[in-house]
Amino acid sequence: MSDHDSVPELDLVVGSMITVRPDEDRAAYDEEYESVSTVQDQLREEGVDVDLLGQPGAEVWEGHIDQMGALYQLSRLAARVERDQEIAEVVEDGPVIYEDLDRAVTDVWDELTQTRFTHLINLQGINSYFLPADFEKPIYLPFENEDGEEDSAYFASSYQLQRELAELGPLLLKAGVSHNSAAFRCLETLREAAAQSINAGLPIIVW
Repeated sequence: MSDHDSVPELDLVVGSMITVRPDEDRAAYDEEYESVSTVQDQLREEGVDVDLLGQPGAEVWEGHIDQMGALYQLSRLAARVERDQEIAEVVEDGPVIYEDLDRAVTDVWDELTQTRFTHLINLQGINSYFLPADFEKPIYLPFENEDGEEDSAYFASSYQLQRELAELGPLLLKAGVSHNSAAFRCLETLREAAAQSINAGLPIIVW
C-alpha cells in the first residue's frame, strides 16, 4: 500500500457535535442534544461560554492528519524552538513516536513546563475538540468510554490554536523545517481547521 492509499490516523471535522437535525432522526437528535447540552453546561462551569447546540447537523470542512507521528513531531518542534533548543534530532527522527517520549513534550503534558503553544502541544489525538471560544487553558472533561472505563475529552480554543500556529510557522521555517515535511503539513491542516472553526462558529472535532 502506498502512502497515498494509506488511511489517515487522525480525521478532523469542523461541524456540530450534534450530527443529525431533528427533522432527520428525532430520537437520535434528542439523545445527542442531551449529551452535548451536558458538555456545554460543564464547559460553562469551567468559565467557557460557547453555543454547541445551535447548528445541529452542520458540517463545513473536513481534513486529516496522515500520521499521529506528524502531530507528535510538530509538538516536539514547538517545545524546542521556543526555547532555542537544537531540533536536528527531531527533524531527523521524522514523524515517528518512540516508546521513550520526548521530555520537552511530556513535561508540558504533565504541567511541569509552561509553553506558549499549550493548546497545540496538549493535543494528543482523538476525543479532542477545539471550540470557537477564546480561553487561556485547555480543559479536560471526564467521560465513560464504550468499554465502561473512565476517560477524558480534551477541549481547547480555536482562537488560541490559530494564534499559536501563526507564531510557530515562521519559527519553524527560520529553523530550517521544510514546508513539505509531515510536521509542517500538519501545522497547515490545523491552521485551516482553526480558521474554518472561527469563521463558522463551530468546533473542530478530532477523531
